[in-house]
Amino acid sequence: MVIKRIAAYFIDILIVTIAASMLASISYLNPQLEKYNEVYDEYLKIYDEINELEGENSNEILEKSIEKLNDVNYDLDKNNIYGTIISIALTVAYFVFFQKYNNGQTLGKKLLKIKINEDLSLAKYFVRSLILHSVFANALKVILIINVSKKNYILANNALSVVTLIVEITILTMVILRADNRGLHDIIVGSSVTLKQD
Repeated sequence: MVIKRIAAYFIDILIVTIAASMLASISYLNPQLEKYNEVYDEYLKIYDEINELEGENSNEILEKSIEKLNDVNYDLDKNNIYGTIISIALTVAYFVFFQKYNNGQTLGKKLLKIKINEDLSLAKYFVRSLILHSVFANALKVILIINVSKKNYILANNALSVVTLIVEITILTMVILRADNRGLHDIIVGSSVTLKQD
């Protein structure tokens, strides 16, 4: 069951990521796309410079390159607001509405013949998505990038990344180690994932 849950999760994340990437690459839906691509090219150049470092001054150049990378990462996030919003919308549509009205199954769960066992409300599906799929963290990133300075955003984003990683590790550990294979998100909303009975 654990392997099926993890495999279904990765299938579903892949589906949402591909769909979000496709939609975010449409300039009509993402007016910042051209600027994002320019900044991304700059990111790749800096990354290549870091990989080619050798010699006596390499530590000094590395420190400057890392500073540049922090600035470029900020610019990437700032120019990817629409992409992040598209990703949030698709995540909610897929893991909340589609799953709710498809008898507790996403495409990954359907493929692996598992489902959410309880008949959850939309609100509970939404809470699961907030926790499991980082919807809250991504929404907070959008709010922060719009409202706080670059320095404060970088600090807050780093903290948010650590918290998100801790939540993900906690969920994975619980799913693997608990006898009922329930993660933090399952316990909070009272759900469980079981084999689908045909």
